[in-house]
Amino acid sequence: MHLLTVGWLTQLIIGVAYWMFPKYSKARPRGSERLGWATYALLNLGLALRAAGEPLMAAQPGANAGWLLAASAVLQMLAAWAFVANTWARVKSR
Repeated sequence: MHLLTVGWLTQLIIGVAYWMFPKYSKARPRGSERLGWATYALLNLGLALRAAGEPLMAAQPGANAGWLLAASAVLQMLAAWAFVANTWARVKSR
């Protein structure tokens, strides 16, 4: 379920918002392209760690697999913050 909601639905929402929100400027209409790619990379890396950590945690409960889930959560949280940081300037003055 997490793969579906974060892997597809959340990325669809972020992609549409990245494209449809008001333009930042004529030179950089969508804000920082690097921050946009960083959001994409962080979200997908966190998703991959979650996809690897969930079955491992179910098969071998304990702290060894727990770090994958914790790292996944941190990466996905950083992706959310990066998206907000890149989008905030586009909507705060509107």
